[in-house]
Amino acid sequence: MKPSATTTTTTDVVVIGAGPVGLTLACDLARRGVGVRIVDRAPAHAVGTRARGVRARTQEVFEDLGVLEDLAKHAETQLSTRFYDADGHVVREAVMYDAPSVPGAPYPGSLMVGQQFTEAVLRDRLASLGVRVELDAALVDLVQDGGRVTATVLRAGRREEIRARYLVGCDGGGSTVRKLAGISFLGETWERQRMLFGNLRVEGLDDSVTHMWAHGPRGMLTLSPMPRSDTWFFTAPLPEDGGTATMSVEAFADIFAERVGLPGVRFFDPVYLSVYQVNIRMVDRYRDGRVLLAGDAAHVHTPAGGQGMNTGVQDAYNLGWKLGRVLRGAPETLLDTYQEERLPIAEHVLASTTARGRHWSGTDTARVSDRIIGAFQGRDPFSDVSQLSITYRGAGLSHDLDDTIGIRAGDRAPDATCVDLATGAPVRLFDLFRGPHFTLLVFGSGPAPRVDDGEVRTHRVLLAAHDEKALHDTTGEAHELYGVDGAGLVLIRPDGYVALAGGTWEERSVSDYLQRLVGR
Repeated sequence: MKPSATTTTTTDVVVIGAGPVGLTLACDLARRGVGVRIVDRAPAHAVGTRARGVRARTQEVFEDLGVLEDLAKHAETQLSTRFYDADGHVVREAVMYDAPSVPGAPYPGSLMVGQQFTEAVLRDRLASLGVRVELDAALVDLVQDGGRVTATVLRAGRREEIRARYLVGCDGGGSTVRKLAGISFLGETWERQRMLFGNLRVEGLDDSVTHMWAHGPRGMLTLSPMPRSDTWFFTAPLPEDGGTATMSVEAFADIFAERVGLPGVRFFDPVYLSVYQVNIRMVDRYRDGRVLLAGDAAHVHTPAGGQGMNTGVQDAYNLGWKLGRVLRGAPETLLDTYQEERLPIAEHVLASTTARGRHWSGTDTARVSDRIIGAFQGRDPFSDVSQLSITYRGAGLSHDLDDTIGIRAGDRAPDATCVDLATGAPVRLFDLFRGPHFTLLVFGSGPAPRVDDGEVRTHRVLLAAHDEKALHDTTGEAHELYGVDGAGLVLIRPDGYVALAGGTWEERSVSDYLQRLVGR
């Protein structure tokens, strides 16, 4: 059908791609009062589990965005995983995602939530902010012209030109945005490593546990009950003959019969089937003028450790507050810090997931199972899969006033519980951080610095209860986690990372920092 006449509309930011990354960014922008549109070429919302592990740091992000409570309602019960060897014998059984508690981290483990539910919860939150996902809207062109970027979208035979201040591509590994912007996607494709995965129904298999056959060099075959969707999620390595993969229940049944050979198991009623081709790739830049990338559009890697969606959500969370500030007058150079901070993280994730994937292969099932379980219980030799230890130390936005307190600029700000002396009620630091503002913690009774920015909320933290306008750190937890013994000043960014830290300061230390780096 020939497209009809082109219409033109304007907005602050247009987000291309309505998966978890695009939805996270759109929610963050919308709650800041930024005009945002989010479009996706798919004709309908996706079904199927796909990414399902919501790691600890991502849970903190979702708590800040106001969706964690609803998301938790869709979480699957933590089942044991049963590991089998090549002869079909059970080698061990353990709960994989029951991570030990971490000081300052309220959610040390993982929530197992099907991606279709994660997206639905984020869409509901976005709708509550007045924005709805626009489906069947394919990006076909983009042009930058000075102070705007024009995205041409084809939707139901109609062409629309969306003129925006910024455009963000959250449209996956095959990103149209990345290609139109001419940004390279460097790396390699592992042609011989492909995986069939999806959701279907199963009979004849114990549904009280997850089943994993982790032996051999070809990769893991898994079957996980997902009662919330009344299906099983499966992954299965495809043969390495390089032939065209068949996405069918029969193809999976054949792989299961060849790999496992367990009689009496029946597979039927597929809800979602897909083939995953292993790519290890990333961009060399996250930004081209007014076009930015986030999530799989900027980096793809092996699924070992479940880092893909979580890393993309962190991209969006890092970018959201910076875009909001720039749109309200902060220097555009603030957006340069997005690449400065996130590109090294992507490099590390690519390296660690590649190494982890190789570490998890082998014929000794007992050893492989120990490595897999250890990764999710804080014993991974390559990285912290919870993403709690990610830091931006040394980056341009991270400024240490001195080295007299333990926490450093660029670190994630930990949670702690204090008592509000004005009300006598307990209050978590994360409750104070929640929202689009900066938070200033002043430890001790010394003079607080002058702060000109109305979007900075100041809280004094005391070990002794002698000021009714302060927070009483009754157990000393906050002082310990922030490494403060006496006076301390910690300015926390809207994304929960420390911007400014030290034990001594001047009256204008905070105001000068904000004026210099974020323009307010």
